[in-house]
Amino acid sequence: MPRSLLIFTTITLFLSGTTLALSQTQSPPKKPRSPGEIAAADRIAMEKRAACQREAREKKLSFMQRRSYVKTCMKR
Repeated sequence: MPRSLLIFTTITLFLSGTTLALSQTQSPPKKPRSPGEIAAADRIAMEKRAACQREAREKKLSFMQRRSYVKTCMKR
């Protein structure tokens, strides 16, 4: 087998494998575009933060523990 054919085959297999791997990754969540969508997303985030802060206060956590709790709660 000629060396150039071997190199070409190796490169082709590598590129096709890379393309398949990259095509299967998930796209990031869709960002809100219009002012109405942005306001709705902001309202949802504010409500979630308020609920997390309320839970932290109910648990009677210290200031730093509350901040940490709210941060982890927002990721859920």
